[in-house]
Amino acid sequence: MNLSFKIGNAFGIPVRIHATFLLLIYVLYISTPDPLLVLGATGVSFGCVLLHELGHSLVARNFGLRVADITLWPLGGIARMSEIPENSRIEGLIAIAGPAVNFALAGLAILGLFAGHALGLEDDSLPHGFLLVFTGINLAQGGFNLLPAFPMDGGRLLRAFLGRKRDWLRATESAVRVGRIVALLLLIGALLLMREGRGSCILMLIPLFIWFEGTRELWGVRLRHGATPFGAGFGFRPSAPTPSAPSAPAAPLPDTADAGERGVARRPQLWQKGDPRAGGFNEDQVRWLEAYRGRLRPPPEEP
Repeated sequence: MNLSFKIGNAFGIPVRIHATFLLLIYVLYISTPDPLLVLGATGVSFGCVLLHELGHSLVARNFGLRVADITLWPLGGIARMSEIPENSRIEGLIAIAGPAVNFALAGLAILGLFAGHALGLEDDSLPHGFLLVFTGINLAQGGFNLLPAFPMDGGRLLRAFLGRKRDWLRATESAVRVGRIVALLLLIGALLLMREGRGSCILMLIPLFIWFEGTRELWGVRLRHGATPFGAGFGFRPSAPTPSAPSAPAAPLPDTADAGERGVARRPQLWQKGDPRAGGFNEDQVRWLEAYRGRLRPPPEEP
């Protein structure tokens, strides 16, 4: 990613910091009366962000996806992956993994608070204050990321839910529309906070990020499905192709033939050579391909 540099590896995944993150640290250092305390809280917060992104990344790798890197920037973190298959189960598990890490960390911190009280730890002690801040940071990160604002985690969970019963492109369009509504509400909230002097202009970047990143991903899904990226009003969406015998012959599936049922995101391999007179794909092969690329057949007609 441009304007970022590598700081290390986590579980074999490169971790990078964007240059604007250093700008954020500089602004915090010169604009707060207690810069060391603020920078310490910022470090803890972005440590939780890194663990959040590692949750996404490790689950994705379990499904055979390559994670290019994790980049930290002022608004959070981004885990870049090779490709997420159009599969509701896979996307749902990858999306929920990040907030699950935050909630697990918050749960551990709460247990630490109870243990501290049992051992007679004072409420104004440093460990007690740290555990309170740590709990609040993780609950805030996990809860905020579950907002149904695509492409945030909650928006991806919404698309995964909608994609169970409908075409993936239509599910993405619906999730993006909901995300834009949430982005507008967040923008209004940020403007009201700034009007009262309780907010920062950086809050306005979050709804803008949601709007433009959601639009960018929607364009990519439309292009993969053969539609114009700007919607039906700017072009055509091809109708379902008429059935025809493909050139590849039918052949037995490899050992991962049940990948569609298990939701395993392995890239399809070359088909084994079979009888050239037996053309077409059988039902198992189509399901296997759909587990990686998404729906290959036209969706059923709605009543």
